Amino acid sequence: MQKSTADDKICDVVHTRNKSVKSPTRNAGETRERILAAARIWFSRDNYQNVGIRDIAADAGVDAALVNRYFGSKEKLFAKVLEGGFLLEEHLTGDLCDFGAYMVARIMADAEPQPDREFDALRVLLRAAGSQLTAPIVADRFHAEFVQPLAARLRGPDAELRAALAASYIIGLATMRHALLSPFLPHTSLDQVAARTGSAIQACIDS
Repeated sequence: MQKSTADDKICDVVHTRNKSVKSPTRNAGETRERILAAARIWFSRDNYQNVGIRDIAADAGVDAALVNRYFGSKEKLFAKVLEGGFLLEEHLTGDLCDFGAYMVARIMADAEPQPDREFDALRVLLRAAGSQLTAPIVADRFHAEFVQPLAARLRGPDAELRAALAASYIIGLATMRHALLSPFLPHTSLDQVAARTGSAIQACIDS
């Protein structure tokens, strides 16, 4: 009986140690995701320089020191927030023969974003563009996730230039529609916008 009790105690110790080793890893992942989720909201609704580590930590329910522990700095956290925000693959349905019309339809149909409740990559891009610190970060991410993959799909000369020009039309239309809230676009038919802007985008793709 005593040997069985001793074995039970040893098993309890091993089990407790195993739990203590595994738990921080699991909790670390959850904490990291909470910080990222809070940062996405904060950077969507305010300028980089106005967002504090303490603000993000408070919404994530963690100590501010953990933000730097997991991400290194606010700048690195901002770069992490942008990952996946501009993926071209989300806008490709096959070949590029109707890419211009598709992008126009996507932009015009998108519901008005709610920056207090969800990540808005366009608003982050626009806010970051005015800062010497964040503009290169967002530019590199947009180029890597959207412009370069699009250029790789294009045939003919000046592929990267054409991809950049197509992206310019897309960002411009999205900005007018969702950031500057143009009073004209909501009352303009999709066919009209597609005929003008969509055809301009498609010209960059096809030429």
